[in-house]
Amino acid sequence: MSVLPNVAASLAPRRPLPRLGQISFVNCLPVVLPIQRGQVALPAEVLFASPAQLNAAYAAGGLDVGAMSSFFYLEQADMHLVPRLSIAADGPVGSVLFFSKVSPSSLSGAKVAVPACSATSVNLLQVLLREEFDVRANLVVEPEPDLSGDRYAAALVIGDRALAVDGGWSKSYHRLDMGHWWRERTGLPMVFGVWAARAGWAEGNAGQFQSICVALRSSADLGLSALLPEVVSEAARRTGLERQRLEDYFRRQLNFELTSRHADGLNLFGELCRHYGLLTKAPGGRT
Repeated sequence: MSVLPNVAASLAPRRPLPRLGQISFVNCLPVVLPIQRGQVALPAEVLFASPAQLNAAYAAGGLDVGAMSSFFYLEQADMHLVPRLSIAADGPVGSVLFFSKVSPSSLSGAKVAVPACSATSVNLLQVLLREEFDVRANLVVEPEPDLSGDRYAAALVIGDRALAVDGGWSKSYHRLDMGHWWRERTGLPMVFGVWAARAGWAEGNAGQFQSICVALRSSADLGLSALLPEVVSEAARRTGLERQRLEDYFRRQLNFELTSRHADGLNLFGELCRHYGLLTKAPGGRT
C-alpha cells in the first residue's frame, strides 16, 4: 500500500530546532526586536546571554549558531560566518569606551579594570595600548569596572554600562572610544562581534543555516528602518537614556554590515592579536 506524499511528510522525523545564541545587550536590538515582535520568523531556539557566556556555550557544543565575539571567532578553526552581518563600527562606536585618570601613555604597569564579558574589547585595548604607546597595563577583570576610589588608574566599559556612564565619566577622565581609536590607526572598521555557525552543523543542515542567515539579515534591515522607532523605545526603556542619543547610536555609530573592508579589519585584528601573543591558535574561521 502506498502512502500519500503529505502523509509521508508528516510521518518523517522532524529535525530539532537549531540552538542559536544571541547577545543580550541593547546594541543587538535592531537584529533581535523584529524577531521578538513576530515581524521576522527565526527557525531556531534562542538563548540570550553575555558574549562571554555565549562563547562558553559554543565551546561546550551547547549552541549551533549565533552571535559571538570576534576574538572567540578568530580562535576557532571550524566556524562558518553568517554573511553580511556583524556588530561593528566604522568610527566611534559609543559603547566600547576606555577611561583613564592619567594619560594612557603613562599606564605601564598600572591597574586597569576590564569587564569579564567581552574578550574582543579587552584584547583590542591591549593591542591599541601596545601599538599607540608601547604600554603594558596590569589588567584586572571586574564584573562592573569602576573608577571610584584609588584602586584603578583606568577602566574599560562596554555595552549598556558604557552608554550609562559616558556622560558623567567623560567630564572627569581621559576618554577613548575604542571604535574611533581603531579606525584612526588602521583606516578599517572594527568588528566587535559576528554571527557564525559550527561548520559541522552548518554543512549538515545547509537549508536551516541558509534560512537563519536570511532571517537575521532581514531582521537587521527591518530593525534599522521601519522598526527603528520601536528599537529606540525599547533601548530607552532598558537604559534610561534619551531617545535622540539612542537614535544616533543606532543610525550613526553602530554598523551591522560585513563587507570586504570589515573582513580586512577582522583579519588585521587577528594578526595583531597573534603578534602580541594574545591569540595563540592558528587563523580560525572563514571570512
